[in-house]
Amino acid sequence: MSTKSTLSKTEQAVLDAANDPILKKMLEQERIESEEVDISLLFRLLSYLKSHRGLTSLCFGLSLIEALLMTMPAYAIGLAVDIVRSGAGSRGTGRGLDGILDGAATAIGGLVFSGQALDARTLIMSYGILILSLWTGRWVVATTTTYCVRMLGQRIVHDLRMDVYNHIIAMDMGYFHKNPVGRLVNRTAFDTNTLSEFFSDALAQGTRDILFVLVLIVVMLTLDVPLALVLLGTFPLLIISGDVYRRVARPAMRTTSAVVSRMNSWLAENIAGMRENQLYKVEPKRSGEFGALTDAHQHSVKRWIQAWGLLRPVMMGFCAIATAMVLWLGYERVLTGAVTVGVLLTFLRYTTRLWVPIRNLAEKFSLIQTALTATERIFDVLDTPTQMKTSEDADLTLDVERGDIAFEQVRFGYPAKPDEEVLRGISWSAAKGEMIALVGDTGAGKSTIAHLLSRFYDVTEGTVRIDGRDVREYDLGKLREGIAIVPQDVVIFAGTVRDNITLGLEVSDDVVWEAARAVCADRFIDRFEDGLEHIMDEGGRTLSAGERQLLSFARALVFNPPVLILDEATANVDTETENMIQEALARLTQGRTSVVIAHRLSTIREADQILVLRHGEIIERGRHEELLEQGGEYARLYELHMSD
Repeated sequence: MSTKSTLSKTEQAVLDAANDPILKKMLEQERIESEEVDISLLFRLLSYLKSHRGLTSLCFGLSLIEALLMTMPAYAIGLAVDIVRSGAGSRGTGRGLDGILDGAATAIGGLVFSGQALDARTLIMSYGILILSLWTGRWVVATTTTYCVRMLGQRIVHDLRMDVYNHIIAMDMGYFHKNPVGRLVNRTAFDTNTLSEFFSDALAQGTRDILFVLVLIVVMLTLDVPLALVLLGTFPLLIISGDVYRRVARPAMRTTSAVVSRMNSWLAENIAGMRENQLYKVEPKRSGEFGALTDAHQHSVKRWIQAWGLLRPVMMGFCAIATAMVLWLGYERVLTGAVTVGVLLTFLRYTTRLWVPIRNLAEKFSLIQTALTATERIFDVLDTPTQMKTSEDADLTLDVERGDIAFEQVRFGYPAKPDEEVLRGISWSAAKGEMIALVGDTGAGKSTIAHLLSRFYDVTEGTVRIDGRDVREYDLGKLREGIAIVPQDVVIFAGTVRDNITLGLEVSDDVVWEAARAVCADRFIDRFEDGLEHIMDEGGRTLSAGERQLLSFARALVFNPPVLILDEATANVDTETENMIQEALARLTQGRTSVVIAHRLSTIREADQILVLRHGEIIERGRHEELLEQGGEYARLYELHMSD
């Protein structure tokens, strides 16, 4: 997959309408242009059919039967006309399709008009019943096919959604920094939903129509080669017009997809920040911004709507030309006796019927192009490798047991700015059960240490060890099972209190309550009539900041990890809650190694070692009293804290 740096006229018009600098960045990042051709993309998408071979075979078989049934009525009409005009059995040899249909009509006549001679009238009525039976059979098969294909499509879309989601949750943190939430939601929900329409509509009808065209070509060549070649001669014109449409519409569809992603990101951001928008009276400004984005969306779709508006009349013109040519040539061949009137009538019916599936395919062409654009975007996600995964030489039997930690000459710079080192050769260690406190100004590298310890990123130089082993030697899942992180910004999911503590894993009530009591979270959980079964609002809006923090403490402790990381976990709590946390801190850290990142220095007085960081370097280390006596950076920070 690749992206282009230059902007097209459509994209420039979109940017002018939106007046949004973020949209320009998203256009550059999100306009995925696959290096694969459409056929390759389509076959890659259809590879998901392999997991559903049985249902796929059934759908294909039913589509083939339906295609065969679609050719029969027109053929039967022409056959009936010739037989009635020339006498029963005079057309053909009685073999092949002629013989089958004639035999079926004769059998129907014998059953319905028993005891009567099959004259012209009864023969026509017999053929009428036959044609009605063929259409009824086609309706039954079509209904069954539609149901089966839609079921198949939904199963494939389910597989795609799961693949995309599972791939996203396996990505490293750098990926989420570069990809906003709106974009990833688009990939997982909206793009896969577009493919749902493709499989349920375009694929079902397209497969049937393609098979019908192929069967029709065989039948027409059997009836009369010159007339068949007249119709086949228009196919290259159709292919050329379709390719022109693709070249015009696809770039516009890519632009539309990028604009929709920006709109989703904008909506998520501004709905979440509605309180601030209303507080500062910026609703009119936000309304204008959203209006500009919707205008940009209108500009993005105009180009491919114009292309579609041109494609359909062009195809209808080809249909009219082909019909006129068949009528003219067919008339000449009837006069010379090369074909019968019935054959000409059949060809005229086939000319009309041939253009129905082709028109259907043309009408679905827009959906197919949209689906291929969505496919490009989905495979762009699936083809992006994670930068953080279990190493090939990892020991899969390793577990974090003691919780000993060591940083050895660690240097690190984030992937977005690798030349700007966040950590500059730091070294420190902690034995089992010790509490290590990290303090320093914003940007000193405190949270980065937590990220490296949990292996959300790998060090640029040096080594991070747990239990004496490089963290890269662990299975990534087992490493993180041994570490619990309590962040400053707590995520509360819509669901019960129990689900927010256990995150949906099977944990007994006793264990959940024990964790809640250890962090004093039981004091507010007991206020709920239904206790652990109380359903939380999205984001935990009914909880205070302190209560959300206590809930995250219980979440971390319920799995009893050897290593506990508190990433400024007390920064947003009030004094009463801080006192509760201080009360529980001894129990929280007992028997486990704790790394505490704190602005509130009162929470780390009992730390076994305090590391003071500045610009990615450790400038002081020691216990609380020792550092105060030195009168250095820690003493300055402590004085600032006490004066607040």
